[in-house]
Amino acid sequence: MEQLRIAQVSDLHVLKDYRNSMFDRLPLLQTELPANYVQVALREIAEAKPDILVLTGDLVHEGSAADYRFLKMLIDRYCDGIPVLPVLGNHDLKQSFYRGYLNEDRTGRYYYKHEQNGYRFLVIDTAVERNGCGDISSEQIDWLEQELSHASENGTILLGHHPLQSRQAWFHTDYDARLGDILEKSDVIAYLCGHAHYAEDCTICGIRQITAESCAFGVETVSDTDVIYTHTRGYNTCWLENREIIVHQHQMFPVHPQICRFAF
Repeated sequence: MEQLRIAQVSDLHVLKDYRNSMFDRLPLLQTELPANYVQVALREIAEAKPDILVLTGDLVHEGSAADYRFLKMLIDRYCDGIPVLPVLGNHDLKQSFYRGYLNEDRTGRYYYKHEQNGYRFLVIDTAVERNGCGDISSEQIDWLEQELSHASENGTILLGHHPLQSRQAWFHTDYDARLGDILEKSDVIAYLCGHAHYAEDCTICGIRQITAESCAFGVETVSDTDVIYTHTRGYNTCWLENREIIVHQHQMFPVHPQICRFAF
């Protein structure tokens, strides 16, 4: 049986210094900084030793190259030796990401392929900087069509930031209808995404869409026009067994509600 264990962390919103940022104006976040929870998640993930770590967007909150270097330092500190696949979100400034995280001088959408244990990961960039709604460009759809024209050994996992559809009403994702036809005929097992700050698990375009909770703070749509921020924070572990995927949602709290620990 082919197996792969994926740790999925989404919507990290890391900054080296949160002063003069959006977080400085929100009482919920002034003392419980997202970077602190990211470190909690990374420590737990390092102890669990997954095969791969995927970061499904909003890695940094509209920060500089120095903020991406800070994030890279945290990942290297806690998860050194674990392959990491970053995805860009709408709060990621692409040029800062390229310079700080990849040490490259380039622009444009960030999409790529990674193969591991016979599984193929296709990473797309659904994000327009500072725009809450998603957009999948025709160029990326062409690329997906080419990549998915032949099956991978054990199947494909698609990674992006924005859900194709969501119960959250405050955003939408634009894409050509042919993307649905491509996915329905493909070997894609699941699409892992974030952005909603709200855990969801549903079927879209014939594939399973797994939206991770945010690592920074939760968001709940309470009406057609209003949302609330919450203390809900988490990340996912996804176990792949052949083409079946099992998801465990880890919740993080200001004080971890652990009663005891025992060996078996």
